[in-house]
Amino acid sequence: MRQLGLLSGSLLDRGSNLTTLEDPLFDNMSERANVRTIRPPAFVRHRFREWLAVRSQVSECDTLLWMQKSTRPSPPIHLAALSKPSARRSAFVIDPWKYSVSRVGYSSLIHRFDPCFIPYSEAFLDLKRAFSSARFSYMPYAADTSTFFPRSEDKSIFAFWMGRRDEPLHRALLRYCSERNLEYVYSNEGRYSRDSLGCLASSARYFVVTPPQPERSGGYSPIVMRYFEGLAAGARLLGVLPKSGEYERMLPLNAICQVAPDGSDLAQRLDEDRENSENQTIVKLACALVHRHHSLRRRAEQIYDRLERNVEIDIPLPDVALSELVQEQPRPAGRRVSWVDGSRPSTPTAARGRVAAGGAARPEQAAREARSP
Repeated sequence: MRQLGLLSGSLLDRGSNLTTLEDPLFDNMSERANVRTIRPPAFVRHRFREWLAVRSQVSECDTLLWMQKSTRPSPPIHLAALSKPSARRSAFVIDPWKYSVSRVGYSSLIHRFDPCFIPYSEAFLDLKRAFSSARFSYMPYAADTSTFFPRSEDKSIFAFWMGRRDEPLHRALLRYCSERNLEYVYSNEGRYSRDSLGCLASSARYFVVTPPQPERSGGYSPIVMRYFEGLAAGARLLGVLPKSGEYERMLPLNAICQVAPDGSDLAQRLDEDRENSENQTIVKLACALVHRHHSLRRRAEQIYDRLERNVEIDIPLPDVALSELVQEQPRPAGRRVSWVDGSRPSTPTAARGRVAAGGAARPEQAAREARSP
């Protein structure tokens, strides 16, 4: 790969998902000498000279990468890519829900993506089965650790829910916090800046997470950015595990207080969880794991390696990653730290396994919008 061109939509009207993911990911990738960011403008006459510059920049690249929703990029991105037909093309598909998988597959074949990056393991496996001649790479979401990181603020917020909420669980948490005089903060899209969201997350004791609703995802239940963001900010997760199994393959189970989707057992589970004296130690280790293995900076490295050297993503299983982190830190005398599933590893060199391509492990490889009423 001589020159990689990142086709950015920063001058276009983008949705929040693209903005949240594309900017930090491309910023990290563009630090390399053979990577440049190209920003196609909107289709307006007075920007003709900018389009000439875009065409010139694209002509110097032998590989192009962009991010797109579902089956196609925005028209300006598409036109910029077409200006160099001989270039290798690659795309990162945002939210490839089940009902759009066939269109994603055909789009990948038509545009000859090499590869097409897919963030959900369920979609990745379905695409691999249905479009065996196309090239797909599993590339899960991650956290923007320049926004979500532990700060010095006290945990003044009991629970924080960022973005889209599930109403039954939301009402149960409102009731729980109201009865115990605890602060519960929740936000809607666009009400806070990214820095403000990072501050709120790091000030929260619990960060609420749930997988996408089936009516939105078409039946998929993947791990989304919220799971990584909460842990990266130093908060304990509270909520529901995705059914895809991705959480268990990447993050420690004892870093989340699991509750029923309707919140029916929330009070009992939270009362018990708040008595666990090891929570702070568990969260610190999970936070360090996310910053090392599941940051957007790390994903930028993995995408670059896939394009440059055809290296597939290799994610350590959580017990392996935590074992490495524990060995790097001094252990207090007489203190035992519970492990991923609540047990302790038999030896420091626990079985080494990694998650590859969204599938099974390979053991052979070593408010303030609102407050509770």
